[in-house]
Parts: sequence; structure tokens; C-alpha cells
Amino acid sequence: MSDTEDLGSGTKSRKKLIMLIAVVLLFILGTGGYGTYAYLHHLWPFSEFEQENATDIAGKMAGQSAQVDLSDQYIRFDVAFTFNLPGKTKRGHMVQVEPVLVVHGVANADLARQHLPLISSTISEICSQQDYESLASPSGRQRFKRLLLDGIRTKLTGVVNQPLVEQVLFTNFVMQ
Repeated sequence: MSDTEDLGSGTKSRKKLIMLIAVVLLFILGTGGYGTYAYLHHLWPFSEFEQENATDIAGKMAGQSAQVDLSDQYIRFDVAFTFNLPGKTKRGHMVQVEPVLVVHGVANADLARQHLPLISSTISEICSQQDYESLASPSGRQRFKRLLLDGIRTKLTGVVNQPLVEQVLFTNFVMQ
């Protein structure tokens, strides 16, 4: 008889275990279901989070872009840079360059105008290191523009902690 009593208590404990698992599963599913429903319908725990739609985000982005001026500003120098170049021939060569700096925004343009003597000095320094053969070809002039841009950005970054200048253009480039 003791064997049948052990079997009966084993089935009772299994039933209790199954009931406990079922209750725990129902609790987990109910909590997860409510959490999903509350999140999707912005109810109690998620009601304090402001959900933004695409038009609200676009409106905010338009407001921020109106505050930031990204228009191109062109900075010209008062005089052209004229310098002598060494060449392979005995006759010296002369180059005259009129660079224009492209800067984004009025504030950056004002800051660049403030440091125009430093920029002029940098341009003169880089010009003095060139030779006629390197500037005679179009690819040499492009390399010269990159050298000017890199030199100006390096100097301005050291002074104002930002490069400011986006591009260097030539409005006049004469070689004799």
C-alpha cells in the first residue's frame, strides 16, 4: 500500500509544479502583453516619453538649419601675391597669384578676415617654396592649391582651433 500512496503524492506534486509554472507563464505573458500595449498606445509607464513623428522632427531640423548659416563667403585679398620662381634656365620667372578663400558662414568669414595677415604670411611662405616647373602644368597648380589650403588650415587651427577655410580658388594666375 505504501507504493500506491507514493505514486499519488508524486502526481500531486507534479500537478502543483505544473500549476505553478502555468501561473508564472501567465504572469510573464500578461506583463509583457500590457507592456507592449502600453508602449504602443503611450499609456502609463511610457506616457512621459514624447513620441515625435516625422513632421515634428523635420520642423525641428528646419529650425536648427535656419540658425546655422552655411552660405559660402568669399574672402579676397587687397593685393595679388607676386613672387619670383627659380627654374632650370638662368632667366628667372615671375608668378602673380590672386587667391580667394571660400569659408562657410558669416561668423567664420569674419574670423578669417580677422586673421588675414596670418593667412597672407602663410601664402607668401608657401609661394616662396615653389619652382617654375611644378607650377607650369595644371596638375602642379592643383597641387599648389592643396598646399595652400593645407598650410592655411594648419595655421588657423593652431590659432582659432578650427580650420575655417573650405577651399582656395585662383581668380588670376599669371606666369612669365
